[in-house]
Amino acid sequence: MLAVVVAILSMTVIGLPIALALDRTLRGPQLIGLAFLYGSGWIWIDLLIVPHWSIVLVAIVGLLPLLLFLRRTQDSGPRTQDAVRPHWLDIPTAVSVIGFGFFATGAALWEWDFWAIWGMKARVFLDHGGIDWRFLGSHWNAYVHPDYPLLVPFNFDFAAMLNGAWSDRWLGLMSVAWAVALLLIVRDLAARESAAIAAALVTLTVTGLAASRYPGLAEGPLIAFGSAAVLFLRRATLFDDNAAWRHGAVLLGLATNVKNEGLALFVAILIALVIVRRRDVLRLWPAAVLAAPWLILRTTHDLQTDIVGGGFHRALARLPQAGQILMFLARRLYEPWFWIALLAGLVILPGVIVWRERFVLIVTAVQLAFYTGSYFATPHEVAWHVMTSWSRLTDQIAIPITFVVFLALANYAAPRRTV
Repeated sequence: MLAVVVAILSMTVIGLPIALALDRTLRGPQLIGLAFLYGSGWIWIDLLIVPHWSIVLVAIVGLLPLLLFLRRTQDSGPRTQDAVRPHWLDIPTAVSVIGFGFFATGAALWEWDFWAIWGMKARVFLDHGGIDWRFLGSHWNAYVHPDYPLLVPFNFDFAAMLNGAWSDRWLGLMSVAWAVALLLIVRDLAARESAAIAAALVTLTVTGLAASRYPGLAEGPLIAFGSAAVLFLRRATLFDDNAAWRHGAVLLGLATNVKNEGLALFVAILIALVIVRRRDVLRLWPAAVLAAPWLILRTTHDLQTDIVGGGFHRALARLPQAGQILMFLARRLYEPWFWIALLAGLVILPGVIVWRERFVLIVTAVQLAFYTGSYFATPHEVAWHVMTSWSRLTDQIAIPITFVVFLALANYAAPRRTV
């Protein structure tokens, strides 16, 4: 347990100068949340560029961001220091997070995908002392997505290196840390646009989504990086916030290195920006830079993506079954009343607010279209694929639209302020 706690704290310390380099005015919950996410991302970069892992060399590269403290940057704009005021409704959020902590650490990680993908890769790499390309490209690994990015396994490996040996007993704490980081960011962003009670309510509402039901898998960190990216880019488009552009672009790039769905999110955001703010598309260049290394590496090592290979022909063959597939997706929708409530909220809201939030709505719609299309292109049996992934995919896209709808509704009941 101690090694995982030290790993989380180390990532937070490593990420502090990165967060402050992007925005010197950061304070409070948002600074802590971003620091952990950036530290988690830096560990991925660290283990990717260190050719032969040793705790000394990894530690040296890991501490390089601390040199940024020597660099002075100009404040990017006004910042209200008391933007986040505690509210008693933060208490149930904290209690929920504690409960999630007990759930995620009640036993050694138990999910099949942890054993077969994220945990297995992490342990193989740890034993190998770096990325084992022979293992990734072997037929023994073909059934568990050899093309998946490596941010999550590398984070597990960092904790294992601090521990001195592999142990998955307390790795669930990493899932808790990703969830907490996202909630701190959500709480701060909501507080900038609403009263304390509304911000606390919105944060409480998304807590169950941030605390992914699949500890040890990449869903939790993908939700954290992806949702934070969308929310910062939303703020950037609404308020011309330069710091938010930087945070959104970097977080989006890190999301592409969590799971392939992060790449789908990248494309969805590009489409949304072309529609909403075409002139600002190039401001996502940090995301493209961060996405490029793994895309190049997996191409040069010929790591295949199962849905892409022959996917177009499979999709065409399944078009006559479109009605059946869509109906099956509707029947298997996880928490349908939650999604009905979101749709009802959109109907209730004035059209001007819905139009104002079109960036998030377009991103969500495009992601939903991508995920639906993946079931037409899948090489697996459709019903099985839907049953094993549909609830996880819809969880991934839920927080930004939930934030938008519930924040707008909450602002009807409490005075609104924008910072």
